[in-house]
Amino acid sequence: MGLARLERNLHGVHVVLTCADGAEEQGEWVMEVLAKLPAGGLIPGRTLRFGWSSIRLDPRGGALVVTEPDFDGDPLNAWRDDVTVTLQVQGSMLETAQGVDAEPRFPRFTDTVTAVPGWEKSERVALARALEPEAGDSGWLIMPPGALSTVPPEQFPVFELLRRRSELLSAMALPGGWVVEFEEDEILGYGKPG
Repeated sequence: MGLARLERNLHGVHVVLTCADGAEEQGEWVMEVLAKLPAGGLIPGRTLRFGWSSIRLDPRGGALVVTEPDFDGDPLNAWRDDVTVTLQVQGSMLETAQGVDAEPRFPRFTDTVTAVPGWEKSERVALARALEPEAGDSGWLIMPPGALSTVPPEQFPVFELLRRRSELLSAMALPGGWVVEFEEDEILGYGKPG
């Protein structure tokens, strides 16, 4: 899959966005969002929340390049030009939430996920989200079937799922109280509060 380069002149500023060929429509949407910022809002180095992720406007040779956290390296400290991961994960989260008529509540990529031991090796897992997660906590708990363990649960940032079990990210924008069951990379079913 190749990369697409989108370029726009927004409020007199040359803006460049790079994404995978299949993510151009989402890339165009990002450009539309940036175009809606007030004049003077396109500031070099500015970081904007974008659903579950962030985008940053990095100055390069007279242009502002839209970047995302470096999810293949150190997403807490490094940025990269290809924003495909941000767009694809955002798209899958929105598709899942909209598919069940739920208003999306995006966790931050740095928010904590709690997982019961055995979740990574189990083909089937359930995810449950707390009704009112605390700041810095996604509210998500991942459990394998019959999860009874004396080993304490593991906690890690949402972005770690990209490396460990990326398909689970698609459900992470469902609001508090929701439960989702996966078998491998497929959603088997949902349960909503009330």
